Amino acid sequence: MGLGSPQSGPICIWIRRRIRQLLRCMSRCCGFCLDCMDVVLRVLGPLMVLLAVSLIGFVAYTFFTIIIPHLADSGTPNWVLLLQLAFGCFLLVNVMYNYAMAVCLRAGEPPPFPGDVEKDAELGMASLPWKQCHKCLLSKPPRAHHCSVCRQCVLKMDHHCPWINNCVGFSNYRYFCLFMLYLALGCLYVVLLGYPLFLQAAMPVRRRSLDLPFADAQCVSLSWLVSLCIFLALSMLGGFHAYLVLTNQTTIEFHINMSNGHAARRKGEVYRNPYDLGWSRNFQEVFGPNRFSRLLWMMPYVAKKPSGNGSSFPMVCDLHT
Repeated sequence: MGLGSPQSGPICIWIRRRIRQLLRCMSRCCGFCLDCMDVVLRVLGPLMVLLAVSLIGFVAYTFFTIIIPHLADSGTPNWVLLLQLAFGCFLLVNVMYNYAMAVCLRAGEPPPFPGDVEKDAELGMASLPWKQCHKCLLSKPPRAHHCSVCRQCVLKMDHHCPWINNCVGFSNYRYFCLFMLYLALGCLYVVLLGYPLFLQAAMPVRRRSLDLPFADAQCVSLSWLVSLCIFLALSMLGGFHAYLVLTNQTTIEFHINMSNGHAARRKGEVYRNPYDLGWSRNFQEVFGPNRFSRLLWMMPYVAKKPSGNGSSFPMVCDLHT
């Protein structure tokens, strides 16, 4: 029987139907798994925040109650000890402040979708390329995306972070970046100042000559290792976000722009991120109109806030008009 025989037609139709059914089943399974993951993130979110605060508190406790007193007993000059203590307090206050802001601030909620065309024209919104999200029914301005965990659209959404139990978006992105920066500096500070004590606490031979209780030695060893691991992880994650800030992208847009760039290269064209205004302007889009060299942007409680409302952003084409 040849492939072109009449009997092969029903067989091919049957195979195609089974393949379509299999694909639909796989799609439903993937959707179910994603829905389960969203539920898990909603449940684990508060626990992850509690874990983060506990780790920060544990390392801070070890630093202020064990490492600093040991430095004082080892003959460190008082003025140096005061500077080390003051800088440690400065880092801890900024870590907790930026973390609290990243957790408590809403990432940015779009306005309700205008359904009346005449009303839109009166508000000057008829010409905006806004869409309506089919899930939360809110407006979907450019750079906004729907978060399945928060169940709403987020302005300039970067990602949903379980460590802050919140989305990272337009309103809290600079606090999220500063939290990572200060946390990395704090971990590095503990690693550097606690290294001699860690060596003595970790080696049994040196521990005998160290006047330190066993429980304190375990706290120092664990705090030092936790700080080192967090610092290494934040070095990679923070470096990636520093690149995103300087190129005016979000994590979602990074993947979209990568795909668009590959498609443009296949056509022999050059693709450019439409929101890339140059390093200086891109930096000020996130941290406000503050000069990088003055370091005022590192203190958001006194620095100027970034301009804009999260619904519209300057583009490269606007600079040439």
